[in-house]
Amino acid sequence: MPRTFLADVEPGELQRRLSQVRYVFTDLDGTMMGPGSCVLMNPDGTPSLDFVETLLALKRAGVEVIPCSGRNRAMLHEDTRVLGLNSWIGEMGGILMLDCSESRWEYFTADMPFNPAWGYSPHECIEATGILDEFSTRWPGLLEYHNDMANGYKYREVTVGLRGEIPDEEAREIIRASGAELDWADNGFLNYISAPTTLKLPEGVRGRAFNIMPRGLNKGRAIERFCRLRGIDLAETLSIGDATSDFLMADYTHTFIAVENALKNPDAEAFLKSHDNAFIARGKTVAGWVNAMRMVVDAVQGGC
Repeated sequence: MPRTFLADVEPGELQRRLSQVRYVFTDLDGTMMGPGSCVLMNPDGTPSLDFVETLLALKRAGVEVIPCSGRNRAMLHEDTRVLGLNSWIGEMGGILMLDCSESRWEYFTADMPFNPAWGYSPHECIEATGILDEFSTRWPGLLEYHNDMANGYKYREVTVGLRGEIPDEEAREIIRASGAELDWADNGFLNYISAPTTLKLPEGVRGRAFNIMPRGLNKGRAIERFCRLRGIDLAETLSIGDATSDFLMADYTHTFIAVENALKNPDAEAFLKSHDNAFIARGKTVAGWVNAMRMVVDAVQGGC
């Protein structure tokens, strides 16, 4: 596997690349957040101010941090409020919060037709297709709506969150048969299953998180739309993450950084080989994030 670690890049090249960064699009879970989504811990669980200090250093350097996550509006509103951020991209790209201070935002549904004048959210449009009824009754005990921090799936506005373990191809066939402009997305294995739950998975089956989402929706295309609406020059953008859904950001930002735990991803090798703008930060999750962002701060300040 290619091992293009940031620390091994020629200093002049690294300075030129990172000194241009003014906007960082960042994944949260598995990337920017520590254990339990705590911002006051290192990956090993020891108390630390490294993340907070680095976030402040970015702000002082004039670099805007924009979370790009699968989390819903309620969750991201609190995340950004507590961290002092002003914009975010939620539901895998489905909600673009352009400016929290002015509550300026829009839905983004990629290739799925949607008109706000209809008076329904994209999530409600997906419900109207009837396919959710088939999903909810076909696999009893093996599939349920994902519980977003005890808020429930009704708090989603663009995508449908599910969890459990079912055959992906059968799920895709239901969508194909419906004729709806939707995609089935695997968001990875569950670390735990929060209560309440109706799941009765076989012993040894961890379960996965899934999304039914507008066709063509992903974090990368959402970043492209976000930058167009905000008038952001893509040459000033950097994205950072750990999952396959994050790798799609690399095609729409000038530089992409994977935290070191991303190397466990089975798609990582092919991704790194095919993207010469992708690099690896030393350190897992928040430690890798901090190391990468400190390099950005040093480069930006050195270029001033």
